[in-house]
Amino acid sequence: MTLILLAALFLVACQRQNEVQLTLIAQNATLEAEMEGVRQTATVDAERLQITVVFMNTLVGQAEQNRVQMQATLLTRGTPAAGIENVQPSLSTPFPTPGGSGAVNPPPTVVVTPDTTQQVAPTDVPSEPALINATMAPGVGNDDCAVGATSNFSISTPEIYIVATGQSIPAGTNIAARFSIAGQEILHDFTPDFEIDGACVWFFIDQTDLEFRAGTWSVQLELNGAPATQPIPFTITGEDAMAEDAG
Repeated sequence: MTLILLAALFLVACQRQNEVQLTLIAQNATLEAEMEGVRQTATVDAERLQITVVFMNTLVGQAEQNRVQMQATLLTRGTPAAGIENVQPSLSTPFPTPGGSGAVNPPPTVVVTPDTTQQVAPTDVPSEPALINATMAPGVGNDDCAVGATSNFSISTPEIYIVATGQSIPAGTNIAARFSIAGQEILHDFTPDFEIDGACVWFFIDQTDLEFRAGTWSVQLELNGAPATQPIPFTITGEDAMAEDAG
């Protein structure tokens, strides 16, 4: 009886061991199938990604080639170089996406937009001949620019200067200063044989030109006979008035 019981227990143990082994074999087969599927998917995605990268590089090369060709065409047609520096091709062809078919689309359409922005010169540096920053002074320095700028003088002031900065004034331009008071005028002018650009220009009057009388005077600068500034007022005061102001 004991032997029969032991035999039965042995058979049950063997059966359970076989079931465990079969289960492990089945699970192992399932894992291998899943791993193979992952490897195949990764390979396909890598191939599609490589196709996308190659396609993008091709588009970039085509765009650069089209840009160079279009710039050369615009230059031969007389378009200023400054107006085509920003010419950029616009690519309307979509890139292939990973997971898609990977097919290469037709060549991209290139749209060229020339730069037509008008170049505006800075307002504080005129491109045309001009006299700017005009000021009155009793004298000038070694750089020919005003020293002690003021618009008030006395009848005993030795000299009265009008000083301005010349911009883009070519050689041979007539530059003049027209001083006036109560209908009386004195004109000083000169014609330089050199270009003036960024340097000070000055004229002055003294008692030998016109008697300094108390009152409001004005001076206007001219280029080639045309007004270059508005009339600039300045005051000459008598000695008595100057003494009262000082007191």
